[in-house]
Amino acid sequence: MMADKSAIEWTDATWNPVRGCTRVSPGCGGPGKAGGCYAERIAARFSGPGQPFEGFAERKGGEARWTGKVALIEDMLAVPLRWSKPRRIFVNSMSDLFHEHLPDGAIDQVFAMMALCPQHTFQVLTKRPERMRDYLSDQDPMPLPNVWLGVSAEDQARADERIPLLLETPAAVRFVSCEPLLGPIDLINLDHTGAQRKDQAHGISALWRAAAEIGLRTMLDWVICGGESGPVARPMHPDWARSLRDQCQAAGVPFFFKQWGGKKRAGRLLDGVEHNAFPEARP
Repeated sequence: MMADKSAIEWTDATWNPVRGCTRVSPGCGGPGKAGGCYAERIAARFSGPGQPFEGFAERKGGEARWTGKVALIEDMLAVPLRWSKPRRIFVNSMSDLFHEHLPDGAIDQVFAMMALCPQHTFQVLTKRPERMRDYLSDQDPMPLPNVWLGVSAEDQARADERIPLLLETPAAVRFVSCEPLLGPIDLINLDHTGAQRKDQAHGISALWRAAAEIGLRTMLDWVICGGESGPVARPMHPDWARSLRDQCQAAGVPFFFKQWGGKKRAGRLLDGVEHNAFPEARP
């Protein structure tokens, strides 16, 4: 599946050269019917015989579930070459490029296509930052300037675990998607023991504190915030979103407020303001 014009506010288009995924943390869905991944719901809806997600997802007891199958869809690889107009492209909105079941050779092909399309900006978001870091650390040390790398962090535990690994990853732009935001997140005082990088990450935390005090740009280039959407969405407290906005403002980091969430998504105004900031690649 692809969309030349995406409804996701922080991107222009989606490109899905990989299909399939598995749940890995609370942001993927809670116990019972609480919350849940939009991609999993869509995949289950189109998982019948002959449909695009046949074998990748299913419905169990009336609920959408991934089967665990993950694969490169080679027919989708060349899609960005057909788009001559530059655009921001969300890579694998229906999967995770760094899923443990996807071979390195498949990731190689996706990165090769991104390198062939310098007119586009590719936004790669993962819940598996350790593999992303390890994969990219083994490549050419110069990151592709048109590829932004991000992690999802839905609560403090996931922020503590994933952001330090992102900061260790070579990238032109690093971003964090706090969506669905399921609890308060303190980005300035991360507990880096979650990633088992105590010594290295201590300096990162110090950088954040300094940035918050004197308004300098930090090692994070962008923060997205949003509530969960869907029929059984878990609520986002307004103070959680306000805190992220204020931390970003203090540190000079672009902040994008995507949505309040809920069954009807409830708009994009945070204290009467629409936050639509985007990052710039480092020189």
